[in-house]
Amino acid sequence: MIDRDHDSVQQENPMQSQTALPSQSYVWGVLAPRFEADLAEQKAKVLGLCGLYDAFGPPGDGFTGEHEADETIVELAGELLRTVALEMEERIARSRTTGRRVGRPRDVMSRYLGPALLTLFLRYHHSAGRHSVLTSIDGKLAQMEAGPFFEFVKIAIDPLNQFLVSELHRHPLSAARLARYALDQRRRNLRRARRH
Repeated sequence: MIDRDHDSVQQENPMQSQTALPSQSYVWGVLAPRFEADLAEQKAKVLGLCGLYDAFGPPGDGFTGEHEADETIVELAGELLRTVALEMEERIARSRTTGRRVGRPRDVMSRYLGPALLTLFLRYHHSAGRHSVLTSIDGKLAQMEAGPFFEFVKIAIDPLNQFLVSELHRHPLSAARLARYALDQRRRNLRRARRH
């Protein structure tokens, strides 16, 4: 055990990796309120992008969606926490397997979080999509993701990415990858449903 922020992390099997994992008490006692507070700071932007204001009208006098707005922030924080918990489960399971696994580890975070965010987005939108736009990076043209769903994903994962980078010393999740995976998964599910 490493005593950081009152039992915040525990060490993985040294044979597997030197990356520290957060303890359960840290995830639910420290990360949960932090994620919720971070999302609450961006509440107007999060709710605007997810479409809640389209359904209930703009915030201000006469706004009838305050309960739904608060619940959406809590739900979104919960999805980020479940993503951390699933990643911890996967890493612990990998550390317990004997022998080395071949290939890259499964990306459980994208597989879970992308579709979860899409489900939340589709609660207030009839459809979701993404598109690429041309932008200039250092004088060279490049493609960049765009669209309401992509913008929602980008802001929704910001608290999780801050945690991944600053505390787990990992690369941030890609909003573009999450959006692509979620939309591809939805298309596959719809095709499968039409065949049956």
